[in-house]
Amino acid sequence: MQKEGQRDHGLLEEAAASVPSTLPIPGTHPGGAQSPVPRLASGTHRAQRTASCTDPQEQQCAEEECDADECGDERKPPADSVDCFGNDKRPYLPLMLLGSTLIGALHMLLIEFPIIRELAWGYELRAFFMCLYALTLYCLVYCVLCDPGKLAVKEMEAFTHAHSVGELPRRCHKMWLFKQPIRRYDHYCRWLTNAVGLLNHREFVTMLAGLLMIGLCGCIIDFILIIWTSSEGRHFTGFLLIMHLTYSVILSLLTGPILRLHITFVTRNELANEYKHNLFHVLRDVSRRNPTLMRRCTWRLLRPFGSALKKTGKAVPVNELEDAEFNAGLDEDRFEYDPSLNAFDRGWPTNCINFWCVARWPSNQFGEF
Repeated sequence: MQKEGQRDHGLLEEAAASVPSTLPIPGTHPGGAQSPVPRLASGTHRAQRTASCTDPQEQQCAEEECDADECGDERKPPADSVDCFGNDKRPYLPLMLLGSTLIGALHMLLIEFPIIRELAWGYELRAFFMCLYALTLYCLVYCVLCDPGKLAVKEMEAFTHAHSVGELPRRCHKMWLFKQPIRRYDHYCRWLTNAVGLLNHREFVTMLAGLLMIGLCGCIIDFILIIWTSSEGRHFTGFLLIMHLTYSVILSLLTGPILRLHITFVTRNELANEYKHNLFHVLRDVSRRNPTLMRRCTWRLLRPFGSALKKTGKAVPVNELEDAEFNAGLDEDRFEYDPSLNAFDRGWPTNCINFWCVARWPSNQFGEF
C-alpha cells in the first residue's frame, strides 16, 4: 500500500496494485465479510465459472471456444501473433462478427427483399429488418469502440477523499486492457476485444438481442421463401436462401444461450464477473440435498463429503466449501444462486428498471447499483 500522501496522477496505478486483478469488489455479505478469492480446480485450487458462458448443462457459448493465447481473456492480453501476411490477428474476431452481420444484411437486401416485395406486408417487413440491422450494427460498433466506463483520475480522487487510499468503488475492477479500473465491470468479450462495463453494458445486451432476432426472424422468412421459390422452380434462389437459413440457425444457436444467461444476470442484478467468482452462489448441504446418497454410494465416494454430511442442511457459500466438495458440486451442477448474498438484488422488476433507466453518464456515477 502506498503512503496516504501520494494522490497525484499515479493514484489509479496505486489502486490497481492494491486490488487483485481478478477479484471484484461486490459489496459485503451479511455480516460484513467479503468473499474470498476463488481457487482453481487443480489440486488445491478451484475452478472459476467463466464470464459470458452458460451452466454446464447448457450449450457452451462460442466465445469460450477461442484460444486464450490468441484472443485474450480476463487475466492476460492476447499474445502478439501475426498471420502469414504479417498482419495482427487480434482484430479478427470483431471483424468476423461485424463482417458476417454485414454480409447477412447484404444478402437480405439483394435476395430476400426483392421476393418479400411481392408478398403482403412486404414494405413493413423490409422496414423492420432494416431497423433491426441498423440498431444491431450500431450497438456492435459502439461496444467495440466506446469507453466501457473507465474511472477517471478526478473521479478516483473524489472517491478517495471519502474513503481509504487504494480502495475502489464497489463493482469496480482493474483489468489488463486499461490503466484505469472499469466501473461496474461485467466481463471481457473476445468477440469485441473490449471490456463490458458501466457505459456499454446496455448496448451489449441490446446487441445480443438484435443478433438473436436477426437469426430467428431470418429462419422464419427464409423457410417461407424457400417453400415459395421452390414451388415456382427458382432453384438457384432457393439454394441462396438455404445458405442464409443455415447462417441464421447457427447465429440463433450461438447467441441464444448467451443472451439467456445475461438476461438472468440482469433480472437478479448480478454481474458476470461476480458469477464467475461464485460470490452469490451456495451449495445445499449434502445431507438435505440428497438424503439417499449414503445408500447409493460407497464410502470412498462419500469421503469427500464427510464434513458436509455432519452439517445441519443449511446453504453453504460456494467459496467456503472444501476443495472436494466444490469440485463435486461443480461437476454435478448443484450451485444455486442465493439472493440474500447479493446486496444489489432488489427483486427482478426493480433490477430491470435500474439496469435500463439509471443514468450512467454523470461524472459521479461509480456504478454501485
